[in-house]
Amino acid sequence: MHSLILFIKTYRPDFDRVKNLIESIEKYNKDEIPVIISVNDEDFDFFKSEFKDYNLYKDSDIITANNTDGWRYQQIIKSHVYRLDICKNYLCIDSDSEFIKDFYYSDFLYDDETPYTIMHESKPFLETMENIGLDSENIFFKEALRTTRTLFGNKGKEWDYGPSPYLWSCKVWNHFIEVYLKQRNKTFIDFFNEIDAVTSPSECVIYGEYLLKSKLIDIYPIEGFFKVYHYEKQYILEKKFHNIDKLKKMYLGIIFQSNWKKKTKRFKLF
Repeated sequence: MHSLILFIKTYRPDFDRVKNLIESIEKYNKDEIPVIISVNDEDFDFFKSEFKDYNLYKDSDIITANNTDGWRYQQIIKSHVYRLDICKNYLCIDSDSEFIKDFYYSDFLYDDETPYTIMHESKPFLETMENIGLDSENIFFKEALRTTRTLFGNKGKEWDYGPSPYLWSCKVWNHFIEVYLKQRNKTFIDFFNEIDAVTSPSECVIYGEYLLKSKLIDIYPIEGFFKVYHYEKQYILEKKFHNIDKLKKMYLGIIFQSNWKKKTKRFKLF
C-alpha cells in the first residue's frame, strides 16, 4: 500500500487542463509519487487511450453517485478514495492545478504514516476578499464551517482547511463514513445533504472538522500548497505581483480556478 498518492478526479471537458497538470507532475515529481486518475464512467475509454501509462479508475470503482451537479458529485468521489484500498494518504488535485517546482514525499508527510493537515486562519486571503468587495465574515469556507460544526458539536477558531489541493488521510475518511456515520444510521450523502440544506457543503471542511473532533491522526498544521486565484477580481488586484520565480519560494503550484467564466447555481445532488 502506498504511503501517498496524487489523486486526480476529472472528466472529458477538463481534458486540456488535466493534460497540463500531468505534464507539470511529470516535470516536478522528483520522488515519483504514484498518480491515480479517476474519471466519469462514460469518459473512461477516452482517457485510457490518452493516458496509457497511468493508473485510471472509473468513478464507479470508487462509489456510484448521481451525476446531477458536477461540483457536488466530484466531492462525493474524492471523499471515498479510501475504498480503493491502495494508499494511506492522498493529495487530491483539481484539473486546473499546475505544479511549478520540484516536490517530494517530505512536502506532504510528517512521517511515513502521518500527513500534514491544511489548517490555518487564512487572514491574508480574507483581507484580499475584503479588498475585492466580498464580506470576509461570510466567505464560502466560513459558511460551510459554521453549518458543519453544528453537526459535529465543534467549537473554537474558524479554521480554513483549504485551499486545494487537499491532503487527506484515508484513515480519517474511512472512520468518518464507516464508523461514525454508520453508528448514527447515516450515509455520507445524508450528512452532505444536511449541510446542503443550509449552505453549499465542502468536503475539506467535513474532513477537517471530523479530524478536529476525532483526532484520529496527529495534527501538524500547515498552510495551503498552491497559490490559488479564486476569483478573476483577485487576480486583477494581484497580477502586478504575479511572478512565478517569487511564487516558487512559497508554493508548489498555482491554480487559476476554472469557474471564473461559469455562472454559479445551487443544485441538490440527490
